[in-house]
Amino acid sequence: MKRFLLGVFLLALVPVLAPAVPLPTTTPHGLLLDRTLPLAHLSDLDGSAAAPAADAGRWRQTLFELRKSSEDPDAWPTPREVRAMARRTARRTVPLGVIHAPYDRMNEDGSLAAGEVFTAAVLRAKTWYGAGVDFVLDDRWLLDHGPADIRSLRIDPGDGGGWRPLLPGKPVRAGYASTGRKVLRIEAALGDGRTLYAVTALEVARLTTPDPTETWQLTATESYDGVYGTGQAYVYLSDAHTTLTNPVVVSEGFDMDNTMDWPVLYDLLNQENLIEDLRAMGFDAVVLDFTEATDPIQRNAFVLTALLDRVRQTIGPDRTMTLIGASMGGLVTRYALLWSEQQGIDHRVRTWISFDSPQKGAIIPLGLQHWLDFFRNQSADADFLLSRLETPAARQMLIYHHLNPALTPPGPAPDFGAFYGELDAMGGWPATPWKVSVVNGSGQGADQGFNPGDQLIDYTYRSFLVDIDGNIWATPDGNELRIFQGRIDRIWPLHDERRNVYVQFTAPWDGAPGGYRSSLAEMDTTAVDYGDIVALHDNHCFIPVVSALALDTDDPFFPVAGTPDLLSLTPFDEVHYPAENQEHVTITPESKPWFIDAVTQGVSGVEERTPALGAAVLLAAPWPNPFNPRVNLRAEFSAGGIVSLEIFDVRGRRVATLADGEKVGAGVRNWTWDGRGDDGRAVAAGVYRARLRGLGETSTRTLTLVK
Repeated sequence: MKRFLLGVFLLALVPVLAPAVPLPTTTPHGLLLDRTLPLAHLSDLDGSAAAPAADAGRWRQTLFELRKSSEDPDAWPTPREVRAMARRTARRTVPLGVIHAPYDRMNEDGSLAAGEVFTAAVLRAKTWYGAGVDFVLDDRWLLDHGPADIRSLRIDPGDGGGWRPLLPGKPVRAGYASTGRKVLRIEAALGDGRTLYAVTALEVARLTTPDPTETWQLTATESYDGVYGTGQAYVYLSDAHTTLTNPVVVSEGFDMDNTMDWPVLYDLLNQENLIEDLRAMGFDAVVLDFTEATDPIQRNAFVLTALLDRVRQTIGPDRTMTLIGASMGGLVTRYALLWSEQQGIDHRVRTWISFDSPQKGAIIPLGLQHWLDFFRNQSADADFLLSRLETPAARQMLIYHHLNPALTPPGPAPDFGAFYGELDAMGGWPATPWKVSVVNGSGQGADQGFNPGDQLIDYTYRSFLVDIDGNIWATPDGNELRIFQGRIDRIWPLHDERRNVYVQFTAPWDGAPGGYRSSLAEMDTTAVDYGDIVALHDNHCFIPVVSALALDTDDPFFPVAGTPDLLSLTPFDEVHYPAENQEHVTITPESKPWFIDAVTQGVSGVEERTPALGAAVLLAAPWPNPFNPRVNLRAEFSAGGIVSLEIFDVRGRRVATLADGEKVGAGVRNWTWDGRGDDGRAVAAGVYRARLRGLGETSTRTLTLVK
């Protein structure tokens, strides 16, 4: 019930609260903050020496609220325009934004109080070139609306070099000696003699990042919906090569704001030093960066086919390549390979690695999607994030989408069924390459730390002026349950907003085993003027294990590790999963050998081959796999003969011999490997190959020893 309707009872309790009055249509400064719900703590950003630091998110929220409060909104850029500018800056450049403006705010008696905001922030929060980075203030983002103009600015980047003049459009070079969080200070001298202060911070992720050997600009030769996709490929050669020789092609995933350029992608792919170790082994990296990663997946798949064509022309007719698709990139690569094979194109991809990819769909908690939708008119970041969930690529991947009505039951957007249906119509899975799936989700069935229907976010605030609720629950396991409760109940004449979302017949995807995202923990760290957003759990499932493995099941908690013949339920020839859930697209000491093993396949001395149906020698899928301490190896022979069975490590070195010139008869033969080498010592955890030879044929299988 609105506050002013409490009448005499409220006045008795709070005699100082005067009757509510309408908002004025004009104010002295043309900016009335009461026109919006303040989340940016503008009163704290007052230009004093004690003002708190502002990051890019708070700066955009400040801009968002000032624009909504303004009698002339078009006098201000939109936060999305600022984001777009920030992503177009050069690699070694960090853009800055400055806001200076007076504003008005209503007192309880209807009178107006004046305030002033001054804030500055880095608009890209991280750099990978800390040893030599340029700060630039574009004059479009020097938003000075104050009655006393800014006459001059100066900056101390916190690198030990002290204060320097900050002129619009002129780079200020800074150099840091260490990584980590760096505090920057900015001062503005005003025309009325005052000095205002602002603080922001930059995360130095790396001091230097090696440049790619060259960059290829790409335009698809096939259009999708009449539009040709574009992108660029970063070619990073092995030190042993002067031209592209032994390529590992990597497709990026869902880059929601298209800021994952070379330094970001290099940092992600070089976790555990993976890229550099592969380069030392003689491999060349080719990393694809889409111009618009949120476009339809098919459109970007045609950018990839253009890249594969250029790679083939460069390496010549006698070489092959490995293709890796990370996250959404797994769907891009799958579509590109299917289309190429459908067109009769020899893509020459010998091994395809799908890395924690939503082969059957991805998860953003449906309650969280409704939270973003409810608060999108109050929060710049909520508005932006929701817009990303409404892009074509997101609509093609999300298992539950907020645009699908609740209680029907919830489901994906129409784009989801259309896209996966198109993949099925093309044959479902590429036929030529060896197919490998590496996932970040638990193979042991570990959940995300909460049960179906548990509350995930608690945001409740009560005051005499405004009541706010923004509560989120995990999707239930079939039964009807509320997953979102939203309320903004403000003093008259501002309108109230309420929303309750109930669902039924849902599966408990939010807490399922899978590569996770920390979206809930990120919400918890968001500062708001009213109350506190509390995450009751940090992470949620993003790529379910059963999706990443494309298992033939709709059970989010399917017992992966307990299934004896797992490969019969998946289109992949080889699968790898950890025991515990990991952050999405994280490379770990455990998974690094899986990648090296797959990349070297067909190049090292041990090439995995699965004979065709009816072959004379067939080594069945090992069980259990991963294993500790023993693995069973079962072989079928169409006739008797002499065979050998050996175990090799990822570099092609033999570590154990299980059969050496052994005579077998037609039928089935079983061996057990206890994880020990020929010297009797236990081998290290990692990936190994079992190779069976005999009757003129070879059959190999991949084993994973865990400890």
